[in-house]
Amino acid sequence: MEHKIEDLAYRGLVLLKDCEKPFLKEWGHLKKDMKAWQSDLISDFESMIVYGFNHLSRNTFESTNDFIQLLVHKWQTRHPEFVNDFDAIFLVSAVENLFHKILKRKNAGFLEHQAVQVFFTRILDKVLRTQQLEYQDDKWLKTMLKLRAVPSNWLAVIRNDQTQYKVNKVVCADGVTVNEQLVTMCEGLQAQHPADLAIGLSRLLSPGEAQPQIITIPCLTETLLICIKDKAEAVTDEQKETLRKMYLKQMKLNHLESELEWKDATLLFQQVLIQSQSASEAVKMITQGLVDYLPFSRCALFIYSPGEHSGVGVHAHNVHTGSVQHIKESIAEFPLLTKYLKHFSHSKPIFIEDAAEILPGKYVRDYSLKSLVVLPIYVPAENKLIGLALLDRGENTSFTVNNQTLTALIKFGQYGGELLNQYYEDAVQLFGVQRAVLTIREREVLKLIAEGASINEAADALYLSSYTVRDYISAIIQKLDAKNRTDAAVKALKMRLIQ
Repeated sequence: MEHKIEDLAYRGLVLLKDCEKPFLKEWGHLKKDMKAWQSDLISDFESMIVYGFNHLSRNTFESTNDFIQLLVHKWQTRHPEFVNDFDAIFLVSAVENLFHKILKRKNAGFLEHQAVQVFFTRILDKVLRTQQLEYQDDKWLKTMLKLRAVPSNWLAVIRNDQTQYKVNKVVCADGVTVNEQLVTMCEGLQAQHPADLAIGLSRLLSPGEAQPQIITIPCLTETLLICIKDKAEAVTDEQKETLRKMYLKQMKLNHLESELEWKDATLLFQQVLIQSQSASEAVKMITQGLVDYLPFSRCALFIYSPGEHSGVGVHAHNVHTGSVQHIKESIAEFPLLTKYLKHFSHSKPIFIEDAAEILPGKYVRDYSLKSLVVLPIYVPAENKLIGLALLDRGENTSFTVNNQTLTALIKFGQYGGELLNQYYEDAVQLFGVQRAVLTIREREVLKLIAEGASINEAADALYLSSYTVRDYISAIIQKLDAKNRTDAAVKALKMRLIQ
């Protein structure tokens, strides 16, 4: 099984190499769209992209993991300190979307798209493990300090980077008062031997205490230094081995959980969406799936109307659907959302600490909104925004969202977008989106075009100039998000804008 998935991921790596030139062109366009972003982060990503392509052109990698490890090592040399930055995770997804867009233009098959998806999923696994484990490690280390068998004051995790030992993490037991600045200072200590670090840590964390008992427990590439509360109490080899096994077991579980949890959620969501056979089923399953498989309790889904630049309520979960379906608002009424849609890639979820910052007061009051997530329902390969989902955790509830959930949300938004895109015309007709988009004259022009009239024939029939008819057709194509006038006519017939 692992062989097959690795082969697929490696195929994705080869596709990336083959798409270098068109990708760099698309990346240039994306940079312009993201001009309001952190310039340093964009610059760092661009350097990583160039670095990756250079190595792909000069070297042959035995596995995708070798290439990913190379990128991670390079990134860590630039950013040695842990940064909980969702923007970096989002940019990884944005880069993936560009490759899907290029593959679509090349008429690549479904398996090629899956190969790229598997490759980038492995990158996200690595990024998420790095970030998620910071929190999980702290929690578990504090639990170890509370063990009755070996009561302790503090614990330090030491890592060996081949040239020297470095204090990676220090955790103090509850009830032990230590200045936070001292803890930060400790986490920067380096030495050639763990014993030297033990002396330095005891002086900083146990000042005034003569020769505190510090035990050393080797754990693969790490070493634990634990300061025992009662220095007169002997710690047996059996107790040390118990602590070692506890640490190793929990660290392994943490790695597995952080790797699998968000992928499990997206897999389950996909399995549900596959069952959809109509526009009404699609919107229902999207809203329900966002609540069933992610840490939210309410969801409202809106279809985006590019012609009117507005959102129309279509379905809700744990909110009265009828009331949501009466909502139709111009995006222009929401300045922050307008800025977001103008400057950023459409696939990035937005976390809003206070809904009153972006929504009219009537909605905040009527639906008792506080914290909120705005999730774009988006088709990456077509760079097309289908709709928006609003998510929260109940009435007047404040909350935060971790990076694992935000990363899963990107995938949920894309899968939902790909499904809804299949039923878009049906959804437009079913929920009344864009029903009044075309003016009477535009409908007259389009009706003639649908009947096979040329531009000159339509102009003669309506007593207009051919230039005016061309202007009408351009406006129609833009409003219906069509490829050409024939496509516009087909869409209009499906949407019953013309008979």
